[in-house]
Amino acid sequence: KGENMCSKLILNSYKIVRITVLNLIVVTVLLLTGCAMKFPVPDETNQTMLIIPVETRQTLRQFVFTLDISIEDSANKNIVHHQIEPNPKMLFSYNTQLKPGKYKITEMNRQAKPGFKLGGQPRPERISEIGEFELEKGKITIIDKMFLFQQPKPDKKRERKDMRNMTGAQRMQERKKQKDERKAEQKAMKKQRVRFAQVVDLEGGFKTKLMEALKEVENIDQWKLE
Repeated sequence: KGENMCSKLILNSYKIVRITVLNLIVVTVLLLTGCAMKFPVPDETNQTMLIIPVETRQTLRQFVFTLDISIEDSANKNIVHHQIEPNPKMLFSYNTQLKPGKYKITEMNRQAKPGFKLGGQPRPERISEIGEFELEKGKITIIDKMFLFQQPKPDKKRERKDMRNMTGAQRMQERKKQKDERKAEQKAMKKQRVRFAQVVDLEGGFKTKLMEALKEVENIDQWKLE
């Protein structure tokens, strides 16, 4: 009886371990597939797919703006606004709301994210580098330029002093010092003359990475990609 009981316990333990392993495999598969990117399915609402290559070079903590671009229908001059958010992990932005036809990207305008302000008064910039392109039903169209986002190179990190044991006059002096340091840092970054957003040529190496990223989209086979 003791041997039978022991055998049953071993068998039950084996079953529990096997079920646990299978459950872990299922959960892992679900997590992986859940993280996979999906495009909208081609239908009457999503007739075309415009891919806009985007490179983000992030050197500071975060980007405080998004980029609004104007896409003009060459036939009727109607404007559709498309928003691009700087993201180092994404190599492209896409739009599926445009009808088949010829288009131009005519303007771009930086817009502050909620809770932030942009220095100066950002104005819409005309875009002449991107030629006219045609969108076809059920097909992916990749423009031959890309949007480059970048930030100034950060200065060495400023040290914050503990002001708990300071007198009122010392705290006031320290706050003034920190304010002057911030102004000097901002001035140094401004001298770098970095363009936060610009249109540049789509290089071969980046296009190769872009094509690889597109092929990883879960339902890419539902769209025609050349």
